[in-house]
Parts: sequence; structure tokens; C-alpha cells
Amino acid sequence: MSIRTQLTFSYIGIVLLVLFAMYLYLGATLRASLSSRITGELEIQAALSREFLLEKLPKTDEFTHEIDRLVDRLGGAGQMRLTFIDVDGRVWGDTERNGAELLAMDNHLSRPEVQAALEKGRGLRDRYSTTTETEFRYFAVPIERDGELLGICRVALPMQTVNSAVFNLWRMLLFVSVAGLVLAILFSIFTTGAIVKPIQKLTQTTQSLAAGKITSRVPVNSGNELGQLSRNFNMMASRVQGQIHRISQAHHRFETILTNMGEGVLLVNGASEVTYANPAAIAMLVLPDEYIGKALIEINRKPELQALLKKAEQTGTVAFAEIRLGNLMEPEAEVTVVPITAPEEHRGGQAPALRDLEGFRENEGTVDPPTRAADREYLIVIHDVSQVRQLERIRADFVANVSHELRTPLTSIQGYAETLLNSEFDFSVAGKKNREEFLIKILSHAARLSRLVADLLELSRLESGDVELKRAPCHLNAFHEPILDVFEPVLEESGVVLEWDTPETVPRVKVDKQLFMQVFVNLIDNAIKYTPDGGTIRVSADVSGNELIVHVKDTGIGIPLESQSRVFERFYRVDKGRAREMGGLGLGLAIAKHIVLRHGGRIWLESTLGQGTVFHVALPNTGRRAL
Repeated sequence: MSIRTQLTFSYIGIVLLVLFAMYLYLGATLRASLSSRITGELEIQAALSREFLLEKLPKTDEFTHEIDRLVDRLGGAGQMRLTFIDVDGRVWGDTERNGAELLAMDNHLSRPEVQAALEKGRGLRDRYSTTTETEFRYFAVPIERDGELLGICRVALPMQTVNSAVFNLWRMLLFVSVAGLVLAILFSIFTTGAIVKPIQKLTQTTQSLAAGKITSRVPVNSGNELGQLSRNFNMMASRVQGQIHRISQAHHRFETILTNMGEGVLLVNGASEVTYANPAAIAMLVLPDEYIGKALIEINRKPELQALLKKAEQTGTVAFAEIRLGNLMEPEAEVTVVPITAPEEHRGGQAPALRDLEGFRENEGTVDPPTRAADREYLIVIHDVSQVRQLERIRADFVANVSHELRTPLTSIQGYAETLLNSEFDFSVAGKKNREEFLIKILSHAARLSRLVADLLELSRLESGDVELKRAPCHLNAFHEPILDVFEPVLEESGVVLEWDTPETVPRVKVDKQLFMQVFVNLIDNAIKYTPDGGTIRVSADVSGNELIVHVKDTGIGIPLESQSRVFERFYRVDKGRAREMGGLGLGLAIAKHIVLRHGGRIWLESTLGQGTVFHVALPNTGRRAL
């Protein structure tokens, strides 16, 4: 039921109650007043009739039937029933009876009003008349002359007249009450509408706010309490809107930070159920689509992670460890578990008052309840250190490889130089021949050192971006003849066939020709080293989307799967013995990778052990085709 209906019914009920009370009270009051008035009239009429009869009654003790004519004349003038009764109770005159009927009337001495008149000087009764078979109101007074009682004068008025007057009075009151009720209903409808309309607008506005329309406001049309309430509500809504805006901004900032940060962030409640995970955590732990509310052990069965969370739960302090997560390429991560206290309204699912009472009982008077383990949440921060550890390994390998590559030629140079400087050295013809051999070896090792330093410097310049590219459009076939000039002696000696299959229809590439020539040299040189005699090396190209992709495929020994991710590292060699025999330094593929990256491209490989390797070089397609 609406408040308007409730108010209307309340008003109507109150008015009905008041009108009913007034109806009863006024009806009773007016009835009593009317009854008193009728009684007064009867009393006056009785007094007048008594005086008239006192004057007209005969002086003797015997009454005659002339008295009935006097009574009829007097009663007709007063329009009331008039009766004269002697002291013995005989009726000598009555306005309702004449002649034989008058003589037949019974003795009235026992009538209540007659007895009251004889005893008290006046008698008033409402009773049913057996004579006229009508209800009357009787008033009787004694008639005395010189102290002698002559008889009783009685006047009567039919109660039908009284009841008719009372009925008319009640009807008038009922009409007035109904009219008042109708007016009250109309007034209540008007007044409740004036009261309820602002409340309805306030209700509609609150519903709009609850639906998310925080700009909704209540119109203020009055200066009364409802108007003040509307103004206060609008002020509250404005403050709430401002607060929501600030919270939304803060939430957006935090969400942006959490979404774009590299560390995985996971929130777990006291029941070890995941309540939040940022994209990094989802990727690191390979969480399912429906991970909210799932137990962490269900979606990630890494025992080290569970043990770390258990440690934080038991100690209530920060727990830290470096563990391996199975989904990472190099699955090493630093994991920190931080216990945090859950918000007050979320603790245990109870109302604060109940929890305070519970804490008071458990701690014998302590106001604040203790923080239980179930009331805590746990923030898990996962920092992927795989790249850091990989860089550390690369740095260690780099230092070891550089040290090894430098030590070997330097040791040889030092040995041969010391031999030549030995005072006992043989300077004969045979000794002269040995000296030339020593000098040639010293020169060879010095050249090796020079190439190593040059490659390292070039690689450093490429990584730092100090190399200025001199780009010019050219076709891939422009590299064919220079490549043959470089590798023709080696190819003839090994019997390896180089196939160059780059159609003239492929687009030109805009590259630094000298640097990109080095990419081809390093890739083909690497293919020749690991391809058995009589094998095949094929260079091809095609267009895929917005890229021109060059393929260098060999039929060599292939690269093991565990080594494929490291072949572009400095000094990394799959077969170190074979590489040293072939004079490799382990820098060629690293240099090729950085040259491709400097051109905005990418390089990767596909290899099957024992079946060969394919290196793919993708460059941005300029869209210009050869003519």
C-alpha cells in the first residue's frame, strides 16, 4: 500500500472517528436538551391547566360531567392530552375520551405519575397508555384550593412526536456528518497529494541513484520541512557523486597500475580462495577463466607456493621465497606473501556489534575482537626474475667465453714470442723456417683477436643504437653475386649447394645494404659449418601480410630443442668443438639478430634434430615491387 493511500485512509479514519464521536455526543446532548424542553413545555402546560381548572372547578365536592367539556376545550387549545383525576382516582375529564368511554376508564390513582404528584407535588413518566394504546410522556400536578386537594391535573404528549423530533435531529446530524466526511476525503486527497508528491519525487530520485544515475536530483519547490529535506538530499547526493568520482578515479588508477605492471598480483582470502588476480598473475599461473572464488590449490598445484602461503598464515608475517612456476619459459619467480587485515564489514560475515560482543566475551572485557586467521587476506606478489637470471647466466657465460677466447690466442702468442726471444734459439736454416712458422701463428692468433674485438665492438654499437643505417631500396637478388664471391671456394671444397630462389616479383626492401649483407653472410656461414658435405642451402623469400620474409634453410644436423632459445646469445655454440674447428666465435648469429632488430624486423628459427634448420628473417614490407 502506498503512503498516499495510507495517509488518506488515516485522515478518513480520524475524521470518521471524530464525526462518530460528535454524532453520538451531539445526538445524546440534543436528545436530552429536546427532552428537557418538552418536559418544560409539559410543566408549563400543566401549570396553566391547573390554574384554569382551579378557577373553573365547582365549589362543591361533587364534580359533574361539565368538567370534561372544560378539559376538552383546554386540551384542544394546548394541542396536548389533558386529564383531570379526582382524589379517588376517577377520571372526570380527558381529551381523548368522552361520554361512555370516559365513564369506562379505569381508576388512575395507581398511575406512577399520579402517585408521584401526590407524594412530591409533581410527577413525570414516559410509559405506554393502555387506554389509547400509545406511548406518552405524562406530567401530573396536584390541584389544591385553600389547602384542600381537589384532584390531579395531568398533561401528556405522545412520544411519537418526541421520537419524530429526535429522528429529525439524528437525520440532520447524519447529513452533516456525511457532508463533513466528504469534505474530509477531498481535503485529505488534496493534502496528502501535496505531502506525498515531494516524497514520490524523492523516491524516484533515490531509485535513479541506486540505478547508477548519480546526476539525478530532487526539485525543491517549497521552504517547509520537505523542501529542506530535498535540499539536504541534493547536497548529500552531490557529495556522494564527488566521492564516487574520486573513488572511481582512484580505482581506475589502481586498476591501470595493476593491469599494466609486470609483477603478478594475487589476492587470496582466509579460506585460500582467489578474490583478485591481475593479467600478469593470470598469465604466470595460467589461471582458468572462472578463477574467482576457487581455492588456490585447485588452480595451481605448485607445492612451493602452497607452502609459502601456509607459512604466512601460520606466522602472520611476510613470507618470501624464490620458486619455480611451471608455465614460465624460464620458470623462476620471486614470490612475496603479505598478510593483510580484511575490512571490518567483511570479517567473519557478522555484524560489527555481534563480533565486538564475541570478542568481549573471548577476551574478558577487551573491546576490539582479535584478528583471526579467517579474517585475513593475503596479497601474493609474483616477480618474474627469469630474464634477470637469464641475463646473469648470459653475463657469466660471456665473461667465461671472452676469457677463454682471449686466453687461448694470447697464450699461444706469448709462448711463440717467448720461444723467439730465447737466446738458445736455433738461427740456422731449419731454425729460420721454424721462426717463420712461429711468426705466422702469432699473426694468425693476433688476427683472431682482432676479429673478436671488432665483432664485440660492432655488436656493442648495434645494441647501443650508435650505428647509423644508410637505407636504400634494393632487391634481394642484389645480394646473390656478392654471397657467391664470398663462399664459392668453401662451397666448392665442401660440395654444399647454395640455391638462391628469390623471385623478381617480391618487393624491394629498404635496408642498409652493407649491414644486411652481413646478415646473409653470418646465416649462410653458420649453415655451411653445420651442413655435411654434399648438403643443400636454400635461400627463398615470400610476402606475408605487411612483412617480407627471407628463409635460409639447410640440410644440416639441426639444433636441439633446449638450445634453440639460446642460439642468438653471444658466444653460445651448440657444438663448441665443431665451432672451434671451423673457426667460429659464437658472435655471428647475435650480430645478425641485432642488425635485423635495427631494421625494425624480427628473426627466429625452426629446427628438427638431424633434418636441418630454417632461419626466418622478417622485414617491414615497403610495398614497392621490382619492375
